[in-house]
Amino acid sequence: MIAEVAIPISIALNEQFDYLVPESLTPKVAIGCRVLVPFRTSVILGYVVRLKNHSMFMRQLRPILKNLDSQPILDNELFKMAYKIQKAYFCSLAQAIQAVLPIGVKNTKSACLEDQALPEQTIPHFDFDIKETEELKGEIVLIQDLSNKKRWDKYSALIKKTLNEKKSVIFLVPDHEKIKPAMESLNLGINPFILTSSISAQESLRTWTAIKKAPFSFVLGTRSAVFAPVNNLGLIVLEEEGHFAYRQDQVPHYKAFELALERTKEHKAGLILGSFVLSLDSYYLYKKHKAAYICLKRPEPWPMVRIIDMRQEYVPKGKEKIISKSLEYQIANILQRNEKLLIFVNQKGFSTFLYCPKCKKTQTCPRCSSSLKYHFKEKTVLCPSCSFKTASFDICPICRSTYIKYSGYGLEKVESELTRLFPSVKIQAYENRGAALPAYDIMLATQQFLEDPYLNTYSFDSVCVIACEQMLGHMDFRSTEKTYARLLKLRSCAKNGIILQTHVVENDALKYLKDSEPSAFFKEELKCRKELKLPPVVQMAALNIRSKDEAHAKNKTNMFYKKLKKLPGGCEAFEPMACVPFKVRNNYRYQILIKYKNMDNIQNILWTMTKERKQNVIVTFEP
Repeated sequence: MIAEVAIPISIALNEQFDYLVPESLTPKVAIGCRVLVPFRTSVILGYVVRLKNHSMFMRQLRPILKNLDSQPILDNELFKMAYKIQKAYFCSLAQAIQAVLPIGVKNTKSACLEDQALPEQTIPHFDFDIKETEELKGEIVLIQDLSNKKRWDKYSALIKKTLNEKKSVIFLVPDHEKIKPAMESLNLGINPFILTSSISAQESLRTWTAIKKAPFSFVLGTRSAVFAPVNNLGLIVLEEEGHFAYRQDQVPHYKAFELALERTKEHKAGLILGSFVLSLDSYYLYKKHKAAYICLKRPEPWPMVRIIDMRQEYVPKGKEKIISKSLEYQIANILQRNEKLLIFVNQKGFSTFLYCPKCKKTQTCPRCSSSLKYHFKEKTVLCPSCSFKTASFDICPICRSTYIKYSGYGLEKVESELTRLFPSVKIQAYENRGAALPAYDIMLATQQFLEDPYLNTYSFDSVCVIACEQMLGHMDFRSTEKTYARLLKLRSCAKNGIILQTHVVENDALKYLKDSEPSAFFKEELKCRKELKLPPVVQMAALNIRSKDEAHAKNKTNMFYKKLKKLPGGCEAFEPMACVPFKVRNNYRYQILIKYKNMDNIQNILWTMTKERKQNVIVTFEP
């Protein structure tokens, strides 16, 4: 017997290799098993995808060395998912299989634990409030929870109802630190099967095997738990459905929502997308009548919104103004009333770029084109795009000038300015998620604060956002949407009011923040996306080309663009552009954006491009 084995050795190599199955392994090797095989001079883990009796390379075949699984680790459904990932995200079958498997299974050469005691899950018959599930009808339900608390009662009731019907539930959270808070909020009284990248390889194997054996189960995990091999699937829930962590940032660039939708369609199961503020992509499903929509109101009144226009502030030439006179006055009043204040700054560190006045050059990372950032407490200069780190310097490495200007500001410089203005005030920087806040008058925080799983337990008298434009100044058509969601979260943490200091008062994220519901913002943002023909109104993808040789990357990009200009109807390729940052880890990067209606029309040409490896050029496709 001959086994066709998928081996994850190259992004471009979308091939399976034939191996002889030794007589001693013939009864054990099956489709869906992991095997160890010789490849060149190494022993590598592969996946059996087919068994046959003949190979055109019969005389050259080498034998499988070891079978790791007495029972297939992949069933028919997960194989189907792998083939869909391979087709939709332009990767090899082996890479797609690895995306389906948990990290502890795909990164280990240990045998499966069929002969060991496996974790068990005892699921009682639940009592629950039927009213909490009455309005949750339809295959896809969106829950926008402006209270940031009520949706958990809805989740809990629907999970209990599904488990009572002896059907499985998969509950996804953005990262492993939100597993424990989710268990506390659901309050089900059962121990879920947990699948995250943070558990050990052995524990991952044990949990995976236990889920496969259970007639129905409750699984709680991060993005990859969408592939949990549950039986009799009844419900999938995506908590914080628009979170960036639900998108795989490595090949294949799959999105958990799209694969959850595939699984729920296959099983005729329910799909719940919940969040404090829904993503525009999800809201568009409701507008297209493809999903039901529930908005849970905030019980208390929203705090007041005040906007400070920094364009009205006098700033001497060559200077930067961190805190305006108006904001300084308002902070003084807040402190005089002995109230607690949260100040949000989008950037970490002290200075956001280093500049030489003599040669007019901004100091960039030697491996990237990103501007270096200065961190005062560590006395170091860091690259935001890679791991480059060095001691701070005062001599320009380009022209040897003895003066470097540290410009721009992050949280550390804001802290320094506040200390100068209010020397007797206790200022603390937010550091640990879920930890008790230390004694403070002013709390300083960055984006990390908004990722705290216990965010809805924090309350401040006032919240202030310094330089809102820092959140908007990105080459990302979703930056307004993301900024609006962040500001609304920050507003929910304030009792009395939120103060926004900015140069861009006309932006929709600020203009519509005063409304008590996000629907007005969604309506305006969708209107803009329709006019500009941007997602979610159309489908868009990026063809990314990178190489350590800039000329090779540019030439290959131009060659691809000439081919993509001839795409069939319904598809449009835009002129190549340099990525931002252009250079990362010594790789020069270009991008071609593609709008399309049907991927089938351009499948073959894109496959040819993504398999391209001439001149050490790497090409990836990202929907």
